[in-house]
Amino acid sequence: MNREMRVTRSVIRLRWIFSIFLVGFVFGRAYAQSSSKMPELVSFQTPKTLYFSGEKIWFDATVLMGNQPAASQVLYAELVNRNSVSVVHVKVPLREGKAINFLKLPDQIPSDHYLLRVYSRISPYLDWNSGIAQQLVTVINPRIPPRAPQNIPKTELVVEKSFNKGSKIEFPSMVTGENAVVASGISIANPFLPEEQMQWMSEEIYEELVKDDLLPELFGHVVKAKVPHSDSTLTYFLSVHGTQSALYTDHANENGFLIFDIGGLRHWDRLILQLENGQEMPGLEVVPPVIKTVFKKDFAFPELAIQERDLEFLSRLLKASLMQTYYFEDLKRDSLEVVTGFVADYTYNLDDYTRFEDIETVIREYVPTASVRTREKRKEFRLLNEANKSVFDANPLILVDAMPVFDSDLLASFNPKFIQKLEVLNREFYLNDRTYPGVLSFSSYSNNFGLFPLAPSARFFDYSGLQPWMILDKTQFTQPSDGIRFPDWRTVLFWGKGENQTYTVTPDLEGVFVYWERVMQGGKPVIKRTYFEVNP
Repeated sequence: MNREMRVTRSVIRLRWIFSIFLVGFVFGRAYAQSSSKMPELVSFQTPKTLYFSGEKIWFDATVLMGNQPAASQVLYAELVNRNSVSVVHVKVPLREGKAINFLKLPDQIPSDHYLLRVYSRISPYLDWNSGIAQQLVTVINPRIPPRAPQNIPKTELVVEKSFNKGSKIEFPSMVTGENAVVASGISIANPFLPEEQMQWMSEEIYEELVKDDLLPELFGHVVKAKVPHSDSTLTYFLSVHGTQSALYTDHANENGFLIFDIGGLRHWDRLILQLENGQEMPGLEVVPPVIKTVFKKDFAFPELAIQERDLEFLSRLLKASLMQTYYFEDLKRDSLEVVTGFVADYTYNLDDYTRFEDIETVIREYVPTASVRTREKRKEFRLLNEANKSVFDANPLILVDAMPVFDSDLLASFNPKFIQKLEVLNREFYLNDRTYPGVLSFSSYSNNFGLFPLAPSARFFDYSGLQPWMILDKTQFTQPSDGIRFPDWRTVLFWGKGENQTYTVTPDLEGVFVYWERVMQGGKPVIKRTYFEVNP
């Protein structure tokens, strides 16, 4: 098959694959019903608890159903402030129930303690204790100091051992008996956070979890939108855009909700919602995928206080935070191949032809199976139906980088200087439950619509897809990198699951460090810690 005949950046679903997603929908409902008896168990760990704004919070997460990987394909990591407000969240891919990824802290986040929590789209609603894993972390922003009173005492760290920089050290496991170590690590100690690395059960800290529909994400991320007035006869178009673009449709259900399963396409950073024929959409909103909770009144969310004597310590840590953790983004195997079946009858690479200043002239001069007509003083397009050698009597489905265009008159006069390719389908086109008289699909050079203007009634949203799958070698934390000429300022010395012994090499960074082990006792996580000091 000619590669140019494929839609690469404009991905469109056909009716013939609708049955596949119907099977997925039925399986999803069955999965949700079966999950009500067997919830998803979510767990995660981070290498440290003290961060600066702009840093990456790395996490290693697992989602299980029983002893098997859960079927969910998307994991959410979210940072929540003391007022139960979501500050930032990321969506990351799950493979066989596992994910190693990061949440990048915003540059403008205020200094404070935050709750870091991890869950899948359905796990909190099946069982909020096993379906939400969470712990406190501390964020320092040198430009936005904390608002807490400065006379709050810090946590007193009891140092048990002392080592010189560059020493090879080992720690035996502190766990005895039948208790199993879930995770362990060695990192810079956090003197501002009591009980660092402690994780909480949801029933201990939340007053309530706001209920929501179960939306199993078995193929990829599901976008949910809400319209105030439900009319199931109207078709809503959702196009997502990034390095690739894709088009989806749905009808509002009886509660006014729209559900778009993005499937195998993983990476995008914006989406556009439109109503058929360019109608207005008053009151439309995209529903955030994060959970909504309220902290208990007696939950002691600690205050962050920084005193003048802490500045030297924080200054050293700020320099150390500039060191980068080495990781690899596996983009090639990350997005699933989306089989579209849309094979154009004719493809025109516009650089192969003389350029004209409007699309109407391009169609008239180069596309014999399409024509431009004037109806009530407006330009419209008509395509030849090659199935029966007749001419369609209405506009085709018009796309620019997968974004539907309903104003054919505006498109006819548009200058295509940033349009790279035109694909034409001269036969009936089935998009879910709708039938269109062919397709005119334009692709720009930079997947930016060729600067074609957004329709006034269209709604644009900054909405990111999934982060790439990350490959991280945890052994990089245990010793300084070879051939590096700058100081060894590692703040994480080990991250993993130590067995009987944990080995590492102390850095050039002086200060108090902590060796911690997370153990499950009686179904609840317990942290054991040993503090030691690294001397100059």
